Amino acid sequence: MDRMDYIQAVTRTRVLEKKLLSKNRIDRMIEAKDIGEVFKALSETEYSNAVAGVSRDEDYENILSHELKRVYKLMREVSKDQIVVDLMALKYDYHNLKVLVKERKLNKDLSKLYIPIGSTDFKKIRDAFIEGNLRDVQPEFRAAIEAVVQDFELNKDPQRIDIIFDRFYIQHLYKMAIGTDIELFINYVKDMIDFINIKSSIRLKKQGKDMNFLEEVLLPNGNIDKDAILMSFNDSIDVMISRYKNYRIGPGLLKGLESYRVTNRLSDLEKYMDNYLVEINRPSKNVNFGPEPIFSYIVAKEAEIKTLRIIMVSKLNKLSPDATRERVRDLYV
Repeated sequence: MDRMDYIQAVTRTRVLEKKLLSKNRIDRMIEAKDIGEVFKALSETEYSNAVAGVSRDEDYENILSHELKRVYKLMREVSKDQIVVDLMALKYDYHNLKVLVKERKLNKDLSKLYIPIGSTDFKKIRDAFIEGNLRDVQPEFRAAIEAVVQDFELNKDPQRIDIIFDRFYIQHLYKMAIGTDIELFINYVKDMIDFINIKSSIRLKKQGKDMNFLEEVLLPNGNIDKDAILMSFNDSIDVMISRYKNYRIGPGLLKGLESYRVTNRLSDLEKYMDNYLVEINRPSKNVNFGPEPIFSYIVAKEAEIKTLRIIMVSKLNKLSPDATRERVRDLYV
């Protein structure tokens, strides 16, 4: 990956960064009296075309989906190496694989759940799966599908579809990140794995699951050894804070654990994970040659879109601005 190949892409990305929603604009949306005012505020931004196509408040997701597709299309146009975009897009491939298998095995129409973003032409995978011939499907996806189908035939447990696909997704993502030899990309994936594993351990304990179940759910390739997480399964939150404070994700994780201790909401831990993953991308603002700014811009847009979703859902549910503000994520700008 030649850094000099990204001179024009970085220049283009710097222009796009200036169009990211500011904290002041987000604050005004949080204070808006209803979702209609949020739409009006967005109509004055690069979301304007998406807003113009929505007539009902309940269709807010169309705005966010439109913008997400636009961003990925644009980033593919500016990035010389598609893997820079694929690192963020891969999760949509595996989301769609989950939907596909559940749709076929559970005999349900889940077509509305597909997300038309990914690293590959998903229609080809879907057609191959329906035809029962995965020969020409990318090896990583083929292996994942075959493992999930085999397990489902044996266990008939829909929950395991998600668990197994998640494991294959992380293995695939980690392989891609390592292949780039870009420190940011590798750290992003490894840090995300650590957050997910710790969140899983807390969630499963709340659900009354045992350590054997956790061992099956834990994802590989994080910085925190899986055995260390297994050993902390029965720890109190205070002990977990002490145990994990010196790891790379320590600063963000501790904020999440401290917040969870107060609220007992796993969504708080997710919030601080999102904030941490945005934070480690901020140094990309100082990179003038290389792929990092493209990757970080996608991270920034996804965080922005997630924040808008929280605001819009809050408005529809008539939550107070203070309650909404507790849920929103940090911005890249």
